[in-house]
Amino acid sequence: MDEIIIQPALHNAVGGIVVLAAIATVLLNWRGLLTLKTAGASASASSSLGGWQNAALIAFQIALMVQALIGIKLLDQGLGTVQKYVHYLGGLGALGLMMLYYWLPKRDARDSSVKALGLTVASLAFVLMTFIIGGLYARGGLS
Repeated sequence: MDEIIIQPALHNAVGGIVVLAAIATVLLNWRGLLTLKTAGASASASSSLGGWQNAALIAFQIALMVQALIGIKLLDQGLGTVQKYVHYLGGLGALGLMMLYYWLPKRDARDSSVKALGLTVASLAFVLMTFIIGGLYARGGLS
């Protein structure tokens, strides 16, 4: 594993994918909540999300995990040590918020959608903070 060298550009590219996945997940969860509101009382009492919402949550979490693994490898290579706390807080914080969704009790489909939307919006904020601050550090804008 030590012989494999990862370029920082890969971390930046995957970071862009993470941002896009976060935005897509927020939009799908928002759409899912709006769909439930228009369905009214006839909505199912199930506490599960729709298929696209679940797929977006899974894809977003996988992207976050891949990004974290690439970041760990870059730290192992001696890169990015100045900004490691921003990355720990932003990247792993976003992943922790997404994990929190599965731990929270859900009364019904609306409650599940509200929690999914709230936590994905919070995760998006963490992801954007990390992507912007990390990009500024990488370009020498912050030191």
